[in-house]
Formats: sequence, C-alpha cells, structure tokens
Amino acid sequence: MRKDNEGNFRTFWFRYDGYEIKEIDEKHYITPKENSKIIMYDPFDLADDILVDILMIGRCVEKNDIEESNKKIMEFVEKYGLLGELTYLPLNTDIVKQNRIYLPSGNLVSEKETLPTDEYIELFLKCKKKQKVVMKKNARGEILDLSVENEMNPLALIDRPAEYAVVFSRAYSECLVWIMHYARTLYLTFEAIENYSKAQDAYTKQIYDTRIKEFNPSKIACKILMGKNKEDKPVLEWNFNSLKLAIDTMFALNETTKRKTVKMCKHCGKPFASQNLKAEYCSPQCRNQANVYKSRAKNKMEEV
Repeated sequence: MRKDNEGNFRTFWFRYDGYEIKEIDEKHYITPKENSKIIMYDPFDLADDILVDILMIGRCVEKNDIEESNKKIMEFVEKYGLLGELTYLPLNTDIVKQNRIYLPSGNLVSEKETLPTDEYIELFLKCKKKQKVVMKKNARGEILDLSVENEMNPLALIDRPAEYAVVFSRAYSECLVWIMHYARTLYLTFEAIENYSKAQDAYTKQIYDTRIKEFNPSKIACKILMGKNKEDKPVLEWNFNSLKLAIDTMFALNETTKRKTVKMCKHCGKPFASQNLKAEYCSPQCRNQANVYKSRAKNKMEEV
C-alpha cells in the first residue's frame, strides 16, 4: 500500500482485544468487552488486509448476505477496531471546545444536522459499562471537561482533542448498520472503478461515474517530521481523524497508482491483494476456471 512512498507514512489507531454485540432499542451496537485490553498499531502496516476485509464486507452486504456480513464485520473489528465515526462525521473539528456539532445531511447517526456536543457524544455511549465517561458542564450546558475512566489513557500517548478519549474507550460503541453502509458504499465505488472501462452501455457508465464522484473524503491532514538522526529522511505523519478516514486514504491511493495491490478478481469478482502487479485472479482455482471458460468459448466460435 505504501507503494513508492515506503517509510513515508506514519499514523496510528487503537483497537481492543475483544468486542461484543449488544442489542439496544432494536439496534445492534458493537463495543469493546468489559475487561478487554487496548492495543496501539499503525493501520498502514496492514493497509492491503484492511482494504480487502472492508471490501469483502461491502460485497456481502450488496449481495444481501447479512449473516456473512455480520460475521465479517466482527472479524474486522477484532483485527482493526471500530471506525471512529464520532470524530469522522462532524463537519467541524475540536467539537468539545465548540460545544456544538454540525453534521452532513443524510447521515445515519442522527436525523439532526446540528446538535449539542454532549447530546452527540451520547449517541456513541449506548452500551452501559462500569467504565464511565464524565462530562463536566457549566450552567449553559457547555462542556468544561471530558474524561474517561480507563486503565490506560490513550491521549497520554498522542496529541489529539478530548473527544478521542471517548473513541478509544471501552464505553464507546458503533451501530452495526453504520459499518455495513460504509463498507457497501466503498465496495460499490471499488466495483465502479474496476468495471468502468468494461461498461458496454452509456447508462451503466453513468452509474459508475456517479458512484466514483460521490467518493469525496475530507479533512485529511498531515505534518512533516524530521528524523532523530541527520541521515534520517523526513516522513509524513498523517493526522487521520478516524480509522474510517485512513481507509478512505488507503483506498484512494490504491485506486490511483500504477502499483495497485488490491484488485477485483476477473473471474469471481472478489477483492484480493497481491504484490504481483500482473495478477488478475484471487486464486489458482479462479485462474484455471477462467481458462476453461475461455477455451470453451473459443471452441464454440471455431464450430460456428
């Protein structure tokens, strides 16, 4: 995934070593288990795996295989953590300091496009636990302090606003449907890019073109860090507001490079990763089956 920029990417995210699903108000939420341990990692070290896994979820959702998509979502979260929708969605940043949230229209988290910060944060705290998120407010309801009871405070390791303490806490939760919707949307964009040049009619091409144009991640920020030693090259440290935005970036880099490592199998249509730039099939079985079909088609043409 780092392609020609090997060593020029640095970022981080947190996951827990165990997650569970809880049903609340007829909705299913994913949240860290009560006694789970927090783990810090660099998503770009696993970029190809992350992309393939999220695209496979989207493919299952698009095919309406809900049971399999739910299974793959839990596998994804166990490996990489939740998406960080709380910090991804707002149009404004440092939301605790501003005390009010502005959201894009048509989002799945809230029917409102603007609401108080504390009300917004509560949407991600549906799963009751011993761990508490404390919001101290003044008489006007503005948040003066936000803190989380945690065995390790991730904010002690990073330079991020207070709301990230919630995202990286065991009290945090995300709705299963939010992840399904994101994965399906990303997969449809992937499918559109992969099949764009193969579209035979103007209508299909227009659909693909619309899907591609709707992919429009924002708020990508980075800074340049110099190495500790004089011989070290400077690196870009990406300041992603969420794992979701990191995935958007991975996807954009993958789809716009000549060294594309995540592709769509030409036979079965599944996303797969390969360092072989000429690879067209996800497995030897798919390659062999495709060759059989080509041979049969060729024989039929000769008979005619």
